[in-house]
Amino acid sequence: MKRVIPYWEKPGDWRQFPFYIKHLETSLPVEATLIPKTTVPRYSFLFLMEGEILADIDGHPVLCQAGQFLLVPEGMTVSVNYFKDLVGYTGSFQLSALRDVSYSIITSGQPVIRTFWFDGATFVAQVMDRLTAALARGDEGYITRAFDLILYMMKSQTEVKSHPLVIRFFEMLFDRKQVLDSVSGYAERLGISPSYLNKLVRTQTRHSAMDWVEISRVNWAKSLLKEGNLSISDVSLAIGVDDPSYFTRFFRKSTGMTPSEYRRSAMKKVGKL
Repeated sequence: MKRVIPYWEKPGDWRQFPFYIKHLETSLPVEATLIPKTTVPRYSFLFLMEGEILADIDGHPVLCQAGQFLLVPEGMTVSVNYFKDLVGYTGSFQLSALRDVSYSIITSGQPVIRTFWFDGATFVAQVMDRLTAALARGDEGYITRAFDLILYMMKSQTEVKSHPLVIRFFEMLFDRKQVLDSVSGYAERLGISPSYLNKLVRTQTRHSAMDWVEISRVNWAKSLLKEGNLSISDVSLAIGVDDPSYFTRFFRKSTGMTPSEYRRSAMKKVGKL
């Protein structure tokens, strides 16, 4: 199965590219297990016009959705838990590519997300497109000015702060050392009701807690099925589903294949069959 190159990677000598940007588009769900855990070598960014991505950045879950700009400082370890239907722009830069490095979003040393609404998001997308064209023609002056404008706009945009309970929910949900729980199980561990957890998570992420449990179960099941070490029944138990027949129906509804069909397909792609 083909390895996915993370958005912050670029072939060749990085020193020749103080700023890099590319258009990103995935028309189908992509398996997060194909994206290797990586320590980001320099500042990187992601702006989404469509779709969503849930990443783990230095041990903390960060969700970026349509209309949002994510900035990740250099030296942070990033892994991707889930992403789907991404349309937008990704890239990276060295501080030498910036006109002004005093912005607090740069000096904070923490991942930053800003939300751009409607016309603001459209304008940022246009700037991203022009930055891509400027990189192709080697116009470093335009790149410096345009990205400085983006950073300036980020100062005045909505700062996304996840609720502590939502952060804890994601941490538990994607902790592969534990068997996946039900929404009521996570709610009990958080000391709140299932309905409040669903409402809180939906307000923060546009999906219910149940949606995220199903996303995590499918992704984790895919990873275990590709490894090929566990039986279908054991995979079902590992993701928190006691009934293997229900697991088969659930998995087929999400992927269009039974667990056995998915395993055979994955094995063929990596040459194990």
